[in-house]
Amino acid sequence: MEYPEIRHLVAFTTVLSAGGFTKAARILNLTQSALSHQIKTLEDQLGVQVFARIGKRIVLTQAGEILLTHATTVLRELADARQAILELQDPGRGRLRISSAGYSCYLLLPRLLQEFKAEYPRVELSVAADYTGEAVQHLLEGILDVAIMVTPPPVRGLIVEPLATDELFVIVPAAHPWAKRRRVSWEELATQVLITYNKASQTHQLLLHRLAQEHATPPETMEVREAEAVTEMVKIGLGIAVVPPWVVREDLRRHRVKALTLGRTGLKRSWAIAYLQGKKLPPYSQAFIKICRERFAALMAGEHYDEH
Repeated sequence: MEYPEIRHLVAFTTVLSAGGFTKAARILNLTQSALSHQIKTLEDQLGVQVFARIGKRIVLTQAGEILLTHATTVLRELADARQAILELQDPGRGRLRISSAGYSCYLLLPRLLQEFKAEYPRVELSVAADYTGEAVQHLLEGILDVAIMVTPPPVRGLIVEPLATDELFVIVPAAHPWAKRRRVSWEELATQVLITYNKASQTHQLLLHRLAQEHATPPETMEVREAEAVTEMVKIGLGIAVVPPWVVREDLRRHRVKALTLGRTGLKRSWAIAYLQGKKLPPYSQAFIKICRERFAALMAGEHYDEH
């Protein structure tokens, strides 16, 4: 039996984490036929099928489950070896793979990276905008080093440090009938179209869970897979959004939208930074985590940000 090639193991784990061949092919910058050929070659080398189709879903076979455990370890060890060699050649060099959820990726993360790069200019950065579920999986698979996320339920194998807490508000356009109000009830949400960037996100699931607790009917939902487009659609009256004020700070200041409290007590969520338990973090990873501990909450609150 031939040993699998590293690129085939990467293809295999990417198909699984992406949830299918179409998205995995985009991530790997391959055609679907090229990706399918790599998986077929892997299966031929192993003499077994690693994926099976159930309807439109792709699932792991028993052999695939075994391969996943070992492939994840192999790829993680190779990434660690690469980093260790880079650090040996130059302690200021390395690679940091970061994920930051949703709006934080383009509204908060750039300022954190600005400070980080001032201290570690030769560290190569890779940034993804994963939602919490994706980020957790990618951390465990060794695809990411650090992830900023809405706090997940406890996950074995991860260290999850709290960073901040924010509150979700109903965002409506300035001309909306609710715009002169201060709050809306949970039941009233069902009368509107809710615009969200990802139904699978931890934030959307938190909202659905709270709606169930309040015995309120979930609203009709429009999913827009670009976070930046959500508030633009709200402003032209296509629906409402449930986001924190820091996402629409400028629009609030210019009175283009209005933020309304949800119910009598509001809806809060917590943010965290997560990384793999038991993995020795290089100095630059530790430095980035320290910057997040010190700066993330202040950036979210819109407080003055000192340049260093």
